[in-house]
Amino acid sequence: MSEKIAFLGLGAMGFGMATNLVKTGHSVTGFDVWTPTLERFLAAGGQTATTPREVVKDAKYVVFMVATAAQANSALFDEQSGAIHSLPKDVTVILSSTGPPEYVPNIRAALDEKYGRKDVQVVDAPVSGGTIRAANGTLTILASGPGSALEAAMPVLKAMAGSNLYLIPGGLGAGTKVKMVHQVLAAMGFAAALGLNTREVFEAVKESEGASFMFGNRVPHMLEDDKTVYSALNIIVKDMGIVTAGGRSAQFPLFLSSVTEQVLAAGVSAGYGLVDDSALTSVYLPKSPDLVLKQASASSTSDSASKLKLVLQAMAGVHLVAAAEAMSLGAKVGLETKKLFEIISTAAGTSWMFVDRVPQMLSGKWASKKSIDDVISDLTSAIEEANRLKYPLHLTGTALQLCQQAEMRGLGKESDVAISRIWDGEKGALFPKAGA
Repeated sequence: MSEKIAFLGLGAMGFGMATNLVKTGHSVTGFDVWTPTLERFLAAGGQTATTPREVVKDAKYVVFMVATAAQANSALFDEQSGAIHSLPKDVTVILSSTGPPEYVPNIRAALDEKYGRKDVQVVDAPVSGGTIRAANGTLTILASGPGSALEAAMPVLKAMAGSNLYLIPGGLGAGTKVKMVHQVLAAMGFAAALGLNTREVFEAVKESEGASFMFGNRVPHMLEDDKTVYSALNIIVKDMGIVTAGGRSAQFPLFLSSVTEQVLAAGVSAGYGLVDDSALTSVYLPKSPDLVLKQASASSTSDSASKLKLVLQAMAGVHLVAAAEAMSLGAKVGLETKKLFEIISTAAGTSWMFVDRVPQMLSGKWASKKSIDDVISDLTSAIEEANRLKYPLHLTGTALQLCQQAEMRGLGKESDVAISRIWDGEKGALFPKAGA
């Protein structure tokens, strides 16, 4: 493609996305507030500019991958350096930064009403998948907007996502709404506190019901002395804040998400905001923040198998409840749940439990033989051992409380898929009931 792509935001994800575009033959000019990043991008074959106003000159496509909605607004509309002052006619703007669902429609409105730029095509295209997939062009992209804008943006979207591009119906903001739900889904410190060999735990969890994309992606960073910032803790705190704000706006309870937000905020408060989010285990292990790394070479003991089982049970239970909470939020805000499942099951929010249990939720055919009471027993065992070690298991405790709430509603003997029932409201069930 000979047309120029302006790329604003060369952070951990943005740098990989922009350099992938360069590697695949595109003409890319990048902007970032951090000068060393611009130097790296220049060395990688891209061109650079020092202001948003400069970077968009003569561009056919403009991609925003800055950290927040506020930064996107500033880069676009700043009175002195904003891109709006030199935005070419009929340019296509692709907003890949994650923000609240209303931020993209608000940008569209400002373009139309304040600046008279109805010629500008706007696409809402939040991304997911991590730095490796950003760099190899296989990110999950959730694109929404007018058909003409999506068609115009297609060459760049396909270059960044390949087969992982999803077109979300519902107009501008719909893609961000799906990303909001996807972020709900995200215990190595517990394993280390139990004295287990953390490398062996990692391999075991990957093959268990407690497996997830985030676990497989983040834990290797913990097992090596790797200080690379793949995704800063500040970013996921911001994303989780969007999720919980969305829940409040919809008057929908997000139990796990709210607790997760507080745990993440504790990590930022402890000074880990600018480091990789895998460092969150240090918050749980303040007296030995590198214990997960140390335990990667620990010897097995006679009770290792029983302790490992506690870790697996805790993670499986949390992922079960997280899957139900995420899909329930999606149903509540009006998303098409089958499409939502298709997207999340191949993206960073997925887990073994999500892939296995959500189809049962959507069909009403509860095939899982594990009951709510079984999950309560599993989570109780993990929490009791954690209490003995004085190790906090915030998400496990919340998952247990939700399962106990389901049990109090008479669902204890039902399949564990019945956990989805606790989000049913006055209008009835969000998903088909068992046997329906």
